Amino acid sequence: MAAWSFYLFFRLFFGLQVKGRENLPARGPYIIVANHQHALDPTVVGAAVYPQQIHFMAKEELFKNPVFRWVFTAIGAFPVKRGQADLRAFKTSYQRIKEGHILGMFPEGTRQKEGETQKAKRGVAQIIQRTGVEVIPIRVNWNNWRRPVKVIIGPPIKNSIKEKSSREELYAFAEKLMERVRSLE
Repeated sequence: MAAWSFYLFFRLFFGLQVKGRENLPARGPYIIVANHQHALDPTVVGAAVYPQQIHFMAKEELFKNPVFRWVFTAIGAFPVKRGQADLRAFKTSYQRIKEGHILGMFPEGTRQKEGETQKAKRGVAQIIQRTGVEVIPIRVNWNNWRRPVKVIIGPPIKNSIKEKSSREELYAFAEKLMERVRSLE
């Protein structure tokens, strides 16, 4: 229900346009990686893939308020401690994938201003490596708050990470994912 409401909201007020829906698998498990420029990115990405539900990692600070905790938990989000290896978040990610869900991640780890980029974190590559699922790149273009908001869904990226990859290889793969996201038009 929440995803439908967000879809309707973004269509009416932001003229949401979604390109590339044919690139979405019919169902999970798979991982969505997206750019992150705005606090509304998880909801606009969720609206773009509706009726499928995405289980997003979200910074743990969002779960401190009981009302927000209830809302985020109800839509399938789960907390992650930023700036460190969060074993609970990794275990939750693996469990959600194992259950056949769609996992949503922002590999840069935090919002970026339009036109700015940050190195991708290797955690996304570690999860892809361990789960072996396809990755769907998504780019959100807010167009400086002018209508329409565009969401571009790219073709699936096959998991090409070796079982025994170095830290550098994991960082390189994560950065390659973000380059794909940034290149979507």
